[in-house]
Amino acid sequence: MPNSNDGNFNYLNRMSCNTEAQLQILTPTQPIRLRTRFIGIDPDNAVIFALGSDRHWLAAKEFITQGQGVIVRIINSDDPEANIIAFRSKIKTLLNHAGRWLIIDYPSQLQSVALRQHSRIPIMVSASLHALKPDGYESKPISSGNLHDISIKGGAYVGNLIPGCDADQALQLQVKIEQSLETIAMPITVKNIQLPGDDSNECQYGFSINSDDDVDAEEFVQKVVLSHLMQQPKS
Repeated sequence: MPNSNDGNFNYLNRMSCNTEAQLQILTPTQPIRLRTRFIGIDPDNAVIFALGSDRHWLAAKEFITQGQGVIVRIINSDDPEANIIAFRSKIKTLLNHAGRWLIIDYPSQLQSVALRQHSRIPIMVSASLHALKPDGYESKPISSGNLHDISIKGGAYVGNLIPGCDADQALQLQVKIEQSLETIAMPITVKNIQLPGDDSNECQYGFSINSDDDVDAEEFVQKVVLSHLMQQPKS
């Protein structure tokens, strides 16, 4: 599991202006997700983002105040390694006279992963498998468990035994993203099955991701990895 280190902070400090970012405002009821752009950085002091004006930003206006907790995700898709940086922070201030900027405290801890650098990224995220039916997929899972690793090509799922499941069977993988209270899904094909050992009643299903669009597959994996990163304990 990647840990915070000087290299991660150096990467953040060299981040290019206009890099895509996502903010999650931690409200008392439901988190609010906002899209924005990275503007700049004052190392060890503050990180600056563009202050948006769309309906999502307007809906979040009352929560965008000094001291409000936020989760930040920066996805540098222009980098050959597709680095993802994630951290928790608090809003420092809003600036409107020099530009529409949202300034947050510089993080004390970072989580980072290079999506394309690893053939498989070790994770632990709750997931479920769903059977195919003529008009889509069953809403009730045929197996509940966890994703143990993931890549843009496939991964490993460990969960309840699926009676009659064979290699090359098409299923749907669903993952609940706890931080944003959403469920994402991706069609998969089972490639191999490891039956339970003496000390376990769960099977491991190796799978490939079935997507005609690499962008869709990459976005799915990014969300899964970010969910894993942000559920790690923070000091």
